[in-house]
Amino acid sequence: MPLVTSPVLTPSPAATPGPAAMDSVERTMVMAALGGDEEAFEKVIRTYSRKVYIVAYAIVQDQSEAEEIVQDTFLKAHQQQGKLREPEKFPAWLMTVTRNGARDRLRRRRPQAPQETFDTLVDDKVATPGSAMEQEEHQAHIRRALATLPEDHRTALTLRYLEGLDYRAIETEMGLSNGALRGILGRALGTMRRMPGLERQSV
Repeated sequence: MPLVTSPVLTPSPAATPGPAAMDSVERTMVMAALGGDEEAFEKVIRTYSRKVYIVAYAIVQDQSEAEEIVQDTFLKAHQQQGKLREPEKFPAWLMTVTRNGARDRLRRRRPQAPQETFDTLVDDKVATPGSAMEQEEHQAHIRRALATLPEDHRTALTLRYLEGLDYRAIETEMGLSNGALRGILGRALGTMRRMPGLERQSV
């Protein structure tokens, strides 16, 4: 199997367009990969690795573990390629494997605070702590609060505020309606604002 190089999750300055339905070129690529074409499989990795990483990171909130999940996911895809016959179902299957792998890792360890800071969750209209020490403490509160949220809340916040995906892309990725997504984001942010250390801050 080709080496998988996992992308690093960084804040995105602009919203990423939502995923389109599988076109003929993508379908041909996936079909060839599932049929044993190693060059096509490399293209599949390049096409889907970032999405796999984003979903894994949203669940485990750890960069190194998310990268390992990317490796594990594509290794499993490579091992199962002869058994997967429907190209259109491959992206959904890949995301299911990713989520299951990430959840398995969560069950094997105690919850940990995420490594990334959520600066983009801070409301620019509200004053943030002034000193470096105060800012560091504020970010620590945000990380601890985020780690306690339900998986779907963490995923929505990560996709929206770290990755910068637009609502339509997140709705497609998570299988939610617009109203359900907005409800999850609203509840998640509301929960964080009520947590110790964040009551008087905007997150």
